[in-house]
Amino acid sequence: MANYYLLGVDAGTTVIKSTLFDLAGREIAVAAQPSSLLSPQPGWAESDMEAVWRATVQTVRQVLQQAAIAPEAVLAIGLTGQGDGTWPVGAQGRPVRPAILWCDGRTAGLVQELWANGVGHALFAITGTALNTCNQAVHLRWLQMHEPETLEQTTAVLRAKDWLFLRMTGETSTDVTDASHTYFDARMQQFDGRVLALLDVEAWRPKLPPILPSAQNRAPLHFAAAELLGLPEGLAVVAGPFDVAASALGVGAFAPGHACSVLGTAGVHQIMTEAPIFEPADIGYNMRHAPEGVLIRLLPTMTCTQNLRWFAQEFYAHEWAEAQRTGANIWELLEQIALQEPPGARGVFYHPYLDPAGERAPFIEPMARAQFSGLSAGCTRAALLRAVYEGVALSVLDCYETMAAPVHTLRLAGGGARSRLWAQMLADALAAPVLVAEGSEYGARGAAINAAVAIGLYASYAEAIERMVRPAQAFEPVEGRRTWWLEQLELYRMERMAMAPVWKERGRRHR
Repeated sequence: MANYYLLGVDAGTTVIKSTLFDLAGREIAVAAQPSSLLSPQPGWAESDMEAVWRATVQTVRQVLQQAAIAPEAVLAIGLTGQGDGTWPVGAQGRPVRPAILWCDGRTAGLVQELWANGVGHALFAITGTALNTCNQAVHLRWLQMHEPETLEQTTAVLRAKDWLFLRMTGETSTDVTDASHTYFDARMQQFDGRVLALLDVEAWRPKLPPILPSAQNRAPLHFAAAELLGLPEGLAVVAGPFDVAASALGVGAFAPGHACSVLGTAGVHQIMTEAPIFEPADIGYNMRHAPEGVLIRLLPTMTCTQNLRWFAQEFYAHEWAEAQRTGANIWELLEQIALQEPPGARGVFYHPYLDPAGERAPFIEPMARAQFSGLSAGCTRAALLRAVYEGVALSVLDCYETMAAPVHTLRLAGGGARSRLWAQMLADALAAPVLVAEGSEYGARGAAINAAVAIGLYASYAEAIERMVRPAQAFEPVEGRRTWWLEQLELYRMERMAMAPVWKERGRRHR
């Protein structure tokens, strides 16, 4: 089927992207628009849902214009987006309030209370997912307490990709990847009402949408959306999986034993399994993958590449502005500077807990905060830069060592996958090859792969990945380097554990 295409749309936290792929998975055109990221109060993170839809329309039209193809050449639209969060809609499918995003910290006190009274432990025993500030069900509890009018006006509680699916098709639903880690009995892999009862949010049950397998969550593009997007009415729209699982598909991680790290705004470190894994207890997520019978055990950190972006903007502001002016690649410049620094960053450690909502993996602490330690008069900003790279790598290693599952090969996704320095650090730390797939829009490619399976273009996920995913780079571990990394990790963990009572006391005093 030459000259036919698949369109992947990825509704990220900060950027909406649309990517056109040929049937071999090659990126033909990409368009991006800023998402709506609002902070009406310190520590809160919301989105104007209509602005997200408008940005989606713009990127779809832009990508079609760039590629200069006939709209009829698009075989399907695959939708993915940020996970967790709460996107409430009411009458006529319109937003009731701005979406509460996964990175919102307003429920930090509530989460602490739910762990203290045993609810968090009881929920993990059912769902295999540790309660944290990202959790949609906790958002519902907060809304029930503080905005009862939102409960009254809401007819459906969605997630990011579900909102776009509603606008494109008029249908209200979600898929198993988004719903499973919040509402499922992990052993039975089905919805469990005990979750709502434990959180006292049973009033929301009628407002939770139908839950479908990722490849079955499809509907035709309706006329009004087709007119806006410039695509044919009736085109298949397939929603799922959400960005974590979509990125795994997009780099070829789909079967038990595969491992994938998404180095994006958040860091998501995952191993594909056949059954849920409850050890270590009260940490991380268990969730359904898109392929039938495959689960994902994952530990997601709150921040990953955001640490480097923050450091670059604050400590390399002149270089950042100059790169903006000239079009130079600031990330390549920073990586070259970091490469000149010796391993160990001249004794400086960086703990990458930058999000106002604290950390959720490999430990849960809403009051956790980022820090540099080991500073001396001989430190330069280049040493601190190296420490940021190493701190993020140690955070990844911390997660995989906590999961205690062997990583034979690690596939990378997310913007951080473009960093050769991080890829080599992780290969050395895990003593395992690291693979980076061709292209860069892995989440959108995963959504396109799911859409290809949904419309029968390929008979299985295995076939679709064989046709649409190709490795571009492989990084082999340097013998003996893992020992050094494990020694660094021991100190890194000692420091973060020592800080725990300080974080709690600081949070108590600054409420």
